[in-house]
Amino acid sequence: MPKIIDRPDHDFWVFAYGSLIWNPGFKVAESRAVTVWGYHRRFCVRSTFYRGTEEKPGLVLGLRPGGRVNGVVHRVLADQADAVLSYLEDREFRHDGYRHVTVPAKTSAGDQIDALTFMVPDHSHSYMPLSDEHIAQTLAFAVGHNGTNADYLFNLNTGLRGAGLNPGTLTPLERRVRALQAQALSL
Repeated sequence: MPKIIDRPDHDFWVFAYGSLIWNPGFKVAESRAVTVWGYHRRFCVRSTFYRGTEEKPGLVLGLRPGGRVNGVVHRVLADQADAVLSYLEDREFRHDGYRHVTVPAKTSAGDQIDALTFMVPDHSHSYMPLSDEHIAQTLAFAVGHNGTNADYLFNLNTGLRGAGLNPGTLTPLERRVRALQAQALSL
């Protein structure tokens, strides 16, 4: 795969708003809880491998314009830049789901950290703007190579809480997914 992201010759930061929070897949030198304004996270990226199948697609998070989103920035050491960015290119660009952007992330102390992250453009074939109920139904029952779609949500909420962040609207979504799963078991 050709290199898509320029390789810096210094340490850099990666903004994690989804699975990179609890499963970065690379060596992290340091992590900090942050907020990014101008974007929000949404389950809107079709997953036919990691959290679903072609027959029953799952959903993973995409960063979308508008609002604010809390998450974690991970610092990557300069000498690991090529390996980490190659890994992220493979992970995030595998199915044309994302494009990379740099966002200003603010810590609770007010420090600004410019961080690389991945957003989903409207024109991506993986972009699926769905209703909240359709999202909950999908998360409750889809399963892929990396496990259940519900576990993706549950791990995210645990990761956010572990970083000292409030999952916000992801908490009622988790309650809805658990209720759908319990209802299915009782049938």
